[in-house]
Amino acid sequence: MSDPIVKAIDDNRAYSDIGSAIFVKRTGETKYSLWLCVTDIPATGSAPDQIEKTVTTSRVKNYTFGRKDSAQKEFTFMAHRDNFMILKGDYNKQLDFLQVNPDGTGWKFQGYVSFYQDAVSLGANITGKGVITVSHADDLPVDDVTDIIQESVIFAGVVPDRVDLVGTGTASIVISADPAGATVAATSSTTGVATVSVSTNTLTITGVAAGSSIVTVTASKTGCATAKTHILVVVKAAS
Repeated sequence: MSDPIVKAIDDNRAYSDIGSAIFVKRTGETKYSLWLCVTDIPATGSAPDQIEKTVTTSRVKNYTFGRKDSAQKEFTFMAHRDNFMILKGDYNKQLDFLQVNPDGTGWKFQGYVSFYQDAVSLGANITGKGVITVSHADDLPVDDVTDIIQESVIFAGVVPDRVDLVGTGTASIVISADPAGATVAATSSTTGVATVSVSTNTLTITGVAAGSSIVTVTASKTGCATAKTHILVVVKAAS
């Protein structure tokens, strides 16, 4: 068998989805930070329209390119309070976005945010759809996103999404944040139901009266994007 004309060439720089993400830059911010975790990332654009320019002297049909369509970007996220809080804060706002690939390339676009929850199915995760109505998108990718993104503080351990208390009982939760040196703070949406305090990264929730409250835990560090998570606190009256 003769050698093929084209030699065997493999693409050794192919990447999977691992490490890809959507970043956001809000009003007043100078760098992009991680927006929310998603299960898929939409296409960055579309093929341009094909416009026929055949004339009577043409022997075959021929074409030129027309406009591209900046289609809405729709993605899937896990439907829970933390993601809802992020999306509620950005709802109907026009924001700057950056789609980041694992190799440090990226795509910039702007758009208006909306979202909704998917139908709930037996034996499946509850998910939602985020929708970005694109108002502008760059035609070409960013070669290196390193200088335009910032690290995000993350919660290194599991923070419970619900705490149940009876009367004036208390619950203590150790909050681990990454990177080291991040400052942890917390607030209660209804201090008449539950109060909070933080000491050496230990969050203490104290019941006050029967009812429910949302505790917002914040971890921040200079130069990093702030992380927030939320805990539903349900206080029952002492018997």
